[in-house]
Amino acid sequence: MLKNKSILLIACAAVFCSSPVLAEDTGIVNTDVLNVRSGPSTNNSIVGRLSQGDEVTITGEVGSDWYMIDHETGSAFVSGDYIDLKESGTVTASKEGAVTLAGNEELTGSVSTWDGPVLTPSAGVVMGPSGKETYYNLDMSGIVEIMRGMGNTDEYWIREDGCKMLGDYIMCAANLNVHPRGTLVESSLGTCIVCDTGGFAASNPNQLDIAVNW
Repeated sequence: MLKNKSILLIACAAVFCSSPVLAEDTGIVNTDVLNVRSGPSTNNSIVGRLSQGDEVTITGEVGSDWYMIDHETGSAFVSGDYIDLKESGTVTASKEGAVTLAGNEELTGSVSTWDGPVLTPSAGVVMGPSGKETYYNLDMSGIVEIMRGMGNTDEYWIREDGCKMLGDYIMCAANLNVHPRGTLVESSLGTCIVCDTGGFAASNPNQLDIAVNW
């Protein structure tokens, strides 16, 4: 049994080495519960669990789907779909917390300290951290129902600055081939959850259309 386990680990290492190695980035869990596995597949055994908001040290990447992380059991693996890379200077606040901005305004929910142009009613088109951004103001009840059908139960609410929120994340539309529904993507206003799409996506595949009540 021990010999077979060693062969498995060597094979896994060979796969890992064929992919780019990250320089010990920090990742943040973006789902309620994330399984930590002994290898980069759901077929591998679960060796632990992480909770939303937990930080992990990423030591490598396997393909485009799995991260190798430091874990109390040694090197372990988590699905990259449920890890956001923590960039220097980015602050994410939970709905229970608050971030104080310049001017002493407090916003709850996901807030970014992006230091580039920020989307506003007067600056209706900007280049944000993920590309071109615009905004729209429509009834989101149908979109919330779509997300409910996918299993999302987060509260729909409107942040103090007018962003329409689903749980801790700003609702946005995107090209679903680039950012599938449920994907988290950074914007100038904070972390967005992709809930919708539109005709703009055909000619602007990287654009985000952010839901607001402006």
